[in-house]
Amino acid sequence: MVATESSNKLNNSGLLQAAVVLGTTALIALLFWPVVLDIWRYSFDDGTYSHAFLIPIVALYVLYDCRQQLQFRQGASLWLVLLIASLAIELLLYLSQISLPVRALLPFVLLFSLLSIFKHHKSLYVYALVLLFATPIWGILSPPLQSLSTTVVEMVMAYTHVPSYFEGNVVSIPSGQFEIANGCSGLRYFITSLFLCLLYIYFNIRSVKNALIFFAICMFGALIVNWVRIITIILIGHETQMQSEIIYDHNNLGWYLYIPYLLLAFYVGGKLSSELVAQTKVKQTEGPSVRGLAFVILALLIFSPSLIDWPVWDANKLNTEDAKATTSYHPALQVAQYQSVEQQSLSVNQVELNHWVFLFSGLGLDNKASFYLNEVVPENLRIDSSETEQAINFIYFRSAANRPGVLAYSYAGAKGMVSNRSALRAQRFSEILSGQRQSAIVAASALCLDNDCREAKQALSMQLLKYQDTQLLFQQPG
Repeated sequence: MVATESSNKLNNSGLLQAAVVLGTTALIALLFWPVVLDIWRYSFDDGTYSHAFLIPIVALYVLYDCRQQLQFRQGASLWLVLLIASLAIELLLYLSQISLPVRALLPFVLLFSLLSIFKHHKSLYVYALVLLFATPIWGILSPPLQSLSTTVVEMVMAYTHVPSYFEGNVVSIPSGQFEIANGCSGLRYFITSLFLCLLYIYFNIRSVKNALIFFAICMFGALIVNWVRIITIILIGHETQMQSEIIYDHNNLGWYLYIPYLLLAFYVGGKLSSELVAQTKVKQTEGPSVRGLAFVILALLIFSPSLIDWPVWDANKLNTEDAKATTSYHPALQVAQYQSVEQQSLSVNQVELNHWVFLFSGLGLDNKASFYLNEVVPENLRIDSSETEQAINFIYFRSAANRPGVLAYSYAGAKGMVSNRSALRAQRFSEILSGQRQSAIVAASALCLDNDCREAKQALSMQLLKYQDTQLLFQQPG
């Protein structure tokens, strides 16, 4: 009898369930290391996601809280089908280097893995999907929130004593100008409020009506705090003739306003909280199904980016950015994350031109011609006009000596040259099926021999169109 009670206590401790959950999480992190590394770079090092360091702690607490309610499955389920489908999509997107959906899908891979091992339980959703709040996918909300903030601030400023003029997202007052930039969209308050709100509802609120009320208070309140912050900064700028330190350190002002609001929100949340029912231990009659675990592990191994790109653990370390693509008559081209660059100075039809070929390995998520920082056209270039012809972009500019010049560039994949990054992304799906992951940027520039730049344009076009033969392009030495 004593032995039976001891066995029941062991079965109900939840230690085995917690170990399997953590082991599955660690395995996914290892097999999807390039994606995890990308999330680390663009989330944990970004001020907008300054809360990201708390997310793993919260996930661990959720697991600790629910560990005794988790039950192992003893057979296969439809969740395994969803897991395989999500893994196939994740790998396809990874090889296509489409970063945003790759990041967003990884927590769902974790969720479907856990649901393939354990019986359905709501805590598994919270444990896995809470990681979305540490994932840099929320930037798509910044433009609409920025536009909404500008509209509201413009409406409120009309009722103040401060004369103001709005042109786009720039506010002009007698003392100076303010820009309601992306950082003023209130995205960080929005994400933090959404995260804390959903977590509070999970732990404390059982009524759907009360949950919706609390959700509305949290979301609307976060937006109001940001609007008050912007208006306060404008008013302080007007009263102090733009001399107040708050104008240049406005982030701290936002948190001074946000924390009191948060305390008020959770006070209201306390009024809406339900009387919680004590959780009961679920008796575990059997351990995890070895066959079920084997299926999950096998699926993760088959679709693992880490194993496909082995032994490269960090593709960014393959980058070569020592050489600056520059000339004496314009600044350096804005190209980053390339694996190699070949630079030449040559003469074509008596036109002296500079020519660059940037090659990208296609490994990881950043080493690609369509990387968001690859604008190609140098900053502060004095541009007269631009046009696109035969998938080549022509930028007509003025040099420092005020001479006319032309910069031509194009993006290239296995299927040929395209004029923009969006078109290159669209090619990626079909290219990876043939095993081609490399991409390139070809560019050339020259000063014009005459004012209409016709000869320079023709020479640049002839040089770049050689690379319509992409086999020649990707056989270029690095």
